[in-house]
Amino acid sequence: MSQATHTFVIRRILVALDGSPHSLAALEAAVDLAAKMDAELLGLFVEDTALLRLAEIPCAREILYFSAAEVPLTREGMEVRLRAQSEQARRALQSAAQHAKVAWSFRTARGDVTSEVLAAATGVDLLALGTWGWSLDRGLRTGSTAQEIATSSLPVLLLPKHGVPKNVHLFVYYDGSPAAQRGLLAAKALAGAGLDGVTVLLGSGNQIDVTVENQLAALHKDLEIRYLRFDSANKMNLLKVLKAEKNGMLVLGSREFLDKLPSLDEFLLETEMSLLLLGNGSKSGAG
Repeated sequence: MSQATHTFVIRRILVALDGSPHSLAALEAAVDLAAKMDAELLGLFVEDTALLRLAEIPCAREILYFSAAEVPLTREGMEVRLRAQSEQARRALQSAAQHAKVAWSFRTARGDVTSEVLAAATGVDLLALGTWGWSLDRGLRTGSTAQEIATSSLPVLLLPKHGVPKNVHLFVYYDGSPAAQRGLLAAKALAGAGLDGVTVLLGSGNQIDVTVENQLAALHKDLEIRYLRFDSANKMNLLKVLKAEKNGMLVLGSREFLDKLPSLDEFLLETEMSLLLLGNGSKSGAG
């Protein structure tokens, strides 16, 4: 393994917040990861200009949840609401980070949500994002921001609705390629920082190198290491394997490996796993 002398490094984690339960679940996971990796946590709230433009439409109305009554939307009212949500997000970050003794900072931006998140993520090691939190359609589909960021080159942690349990088991897709090796390095670093264990997913025809096996075995004598083979002829087969597992985080060393799954939506909905997608510039350092 050519990169065996390196380790996966996370020093700065950006978490995108909107005050929704889904983004607060993302915050909890990001704080826990920052504590494990001794990383700094950066919080971002975006005042969505699409909502502000919507509030300027004279006929725009809001239906109140409890009474079903309609009330007019105004730009001034939306401004107040966004400021309140930003402050709520800041306080949630402050409380969680201070409790975990994690260094943190927070800022508010205004603009297109996806563009602002992508811009803020420049220079960080990882972006943590709730997969439904930013979506205007809070249905059963992954939010548009999460979908777009999933296709970018940024290292991103996509988190399911229910958040991530404390004892997360890592699954890493491995086919011997340099991208798969990056994924394995990340899984090794995360597992060594206190996560539950590693399962190496091997598609039909793929083999694990003896050197890699020895490196995994040397991580920690109490760390669970498993090798799970599946028939890779059909995309549904990997999904079936992952659906049978609990408390998981799937680590993919390349966006190309998303082609091994039926779709991002199906993976996130059917498995309720979190997904760590490594970018082309994912950092490693001497270790």
